[in-house]
Amino acid sequence: MVALVVGEGFVSLVCGASIVNRHLILTAAHCIDIFVIWGELLSSFHGVVGSNRWTRTSSTGTPVHFKDHYLHPKWDWATIKNDIGFLVTERPMVFGKTVAPLALNLNEIIGGGEPCYVTGWGLLGVFDIIPYQLQLLHVNTISHQACVRAVSQTGPAPHIDPVVEICTFHSPGHGMCNGDSGSALVSTRSHSQIGIVSWGFPCAIGAPDMFVRISGFKHYILDILARHH
Repeated sequence: MVALVVGEGFVSLVCGASIVNRHLILTAAHCIDIFVIWGELLSSFHGVVGSNRWTRTSSTGTPVHFKDHYLHPKWDWATIKNDIGFLVTERPMVFGKTVAPLALNLNEIIGGGEPCYVTGWGLLGVFDIIPYQLQLLHVNTISHQACVRAVSQTGPAPHIDPVVEICTFHSPGHGMCNGDSGSALVSTRSHSQIGIVSWGFPCAIGAPDMFVRISGFKHYILDILARHH
């Protein structure tokens, strides 16, 4: 788990992310895009690894700075599609007990009923606080049909594409919120990442949450991995 934060003296949580290898961090494209100015990442935008707290102290958390980034070439703010990107670290991350890569499930097409979990530091409610301690929520994936039906009953929303998106649902009051974007959806069965928090109706009002489907971007991911292995 990676906390993406911005600031130097006063630091704010932005998103979550996951470690792919010593050089690459995976997150949602919209978590990166807002900090790209004239093609360069804002220098105060960085990561924190190795801690369950996103606020780095002298005894917990290691800062990670970035030298480059990748946004999917078809990332679209308007439709929130192809919401996937990578951050390239300035220096290789040092792996140990609290910093390690997460396996990516590139081949399996996950349907409904898959038990999963998500971790993140997002808001605990619409008008609630950003928690300092990492939160964990167990969820289940739902079928494309059930997802479309539930979303259509909630309100206007982007088109849901089952090839590149996957939906989960827990219950009203339990779901993703602002600050959880970019965090990993992990299969409890395979312990591999199957999704990236992308969008939803904030916060946990009883509608499904939408994730980038990892297997839907297999070739894109392998291409980036080949450049930084």
